[in-house]
Order: sequence, then C-alpha cells, then structure tokens
Amino acid sequence: MFEDYLNNEQCYIELERYLYDRFFLECRTSELELAKFKAPFYNTTFSDGTPFREGNPIFSVRNEVSGTVLRIVLDEDTDSPVSYRDKHMGCELVIIAKVALLEHITKEMAEWVKSQ
Repeated sequence: MFEDYLNNEQCYIELERYLYDRFFLECRTSELELAKFKAPFYNTTFSDGTPFREGNPIFSVRNEVSGTVLRIVLDEDTDSPVSYRDKHMGCELVIIAKVALLEHITKEMAEWVKSQ
C-alpha cells in the first residue's frame, strides 16, 4: 500500500498521516488524554522548511508528562524489525523496520501507548 513512499511524495504524506491516525486512535481507545502527547516530537524539516521525507523518523511522539519518547524509523535495508531503548535517551523507544512490516510497527506502537 505504501511501498513507494520514498519515491512518491503523496504516498509518503499518506503513510505519515496513517501512522499518526493510528497513534491517536489507539490513545482514544485506551482513553488517554491526547493533550499530554507532543506529536511530532522530532523536527523532520530542513532549515528552509523542506521536509526530509526519508523515513528517519517517519513518526515521533513524546509523552509530556512522563518524558517518554517513541520514534519510528523506516529502513528498507532491514530484514527484521528492531526495537531498542536509545542509550543516550533512556526514555526513548526506537522501532526500526521496513514498510512491509507496517502491521508489526503499529502493534508495537499500540503496546507503547498502552504503557503510557
């Protein structure tokens, strides 16, 4: 569905929107207060305002109350998904996977939301 996200600007925008929509849907399902989240958390534009659109990160959010961060990075050279806590920001969960594993990515995102 989103396989051409790196070559098609509209596809990238739709994929990004899909992830944010899934995140906020999961928040509502878990009855979490949306105001406590800042999304996107990381800046993904150059100084002139042009978006990076390279998938790093494709999604980011910070829980403003607890300080925890979720960052999703798309990497098409990754065979299997990787999740880890960033060693420099111990409160940050990083998920790295290719777009073909979008279902896995959204499941991990849902787990992170439920932990908030």
